Amino acid sequence: MTVEPNQLFVDVSCPVCGGHDTKTLRPSSYPPQIGIAELRSMYRASSDHALMDQVVECRACRMVYLAPRLDATLIQGGYEEVEDPRFVAQNPQRIRTFSSSLQSILKRTGIDPKGKRLLDIGCAGGACLVAARDLGFDVEGIEPSRWLSAYARSEYGLNVRQGILTAGAYPDQSFDVISLWDVLEHVPEPRDILHVVRSLLKPDGYLWLNYPNIGSLAARLMGWRWPFWLSVHLHYYRPHAIRRQVEQAGFEVLYTRPHWQQLQLGYLMERASNLVSLLRPLGKGVDALGLSGVPFTYNMGQTLVVSRLASHSAHD
Repeated sequence: MTVEPNQLFVDVSCPVCGGHDTKTLRPSSYPPQIGIAELRSMYRASSDHALMDQVVECRACRMVYLAPRLDATLIQGGYEEVEDPRFVAQNPQRIRTFSSSLQSILKRTGIDPKGKRLLDIGCAGGACLVAARDLGFDVEGIEPSRWLSAYARSEYGLNVRQGILTAGAYPDQSFDVISLWDVLEHVPEPRDILHVVRSLLKPDGYLWLNYPNIGSLAARLMGWRWPFWLSVHLHYYRPHAIRRQVEQAGFEVLYTRPHWQQLQLGYLMERASNLVSLLRPLGKGVDALGLSGVPFTYNMGQTLVVSRLASHSAHD
């Protein structure tokens, strides 16, 4: 089935300040007609679907986002149908990444994980939850993909709920830590999800998240070839915008730092080649030399934000 793209899109305001006055940075490049099945296929966990949406910048706060964007129901339906064995095959590397990141956070914040409850939103195949459980947290996850949530339960014995986070999904003040790894840029209404997160945290609770930073050196040098310009990313934060978004929801930002990710070199080259065809010969060379399985640590602008509930706003 094919449909006119404008039948599937909705007008949206700035996700940070709510403004409507924007300038277009890049126009839409959707074909005149596109199938619903193709649109839903964009929302794989390891999506490499090049950006086809119109990108705008808010004139008031300089937040960058997609407008108009796909209807939220279509986005959710796409994520529910995700099946991505290639993504979960990288879980050993992701677990190592999370283990290192979480240990660093615990050391810097002084959190003792014993007896603490952690909820990972958009937990995919459960890599963060495994790392957090190994460190002593009591862990739970929520993930829209039926396949990925089932994988996390069967492969690691994790308590993972299939679905999206909504008000009332868990009792208020249930968790000591809530994490959103590579999630906030995907959700249609980031303000709403952050306010739900706030309600679920205990008064001294922490929010950990990371995001692709369009103000990073990598993003500025690569321009529109930066690999995080994707149709699945609805919002593009600079540091000032993510801070404002988090603080508006009642959190105090403690610190930010680059988030370093480890994946196998062959997997990285495969994904990069899908976005930049000039890299395909290099990817073939990596494979020919037997280097595809080599762990590779990189940062392309991913940024960690560690915050906690502001004392004056803890469930006020």
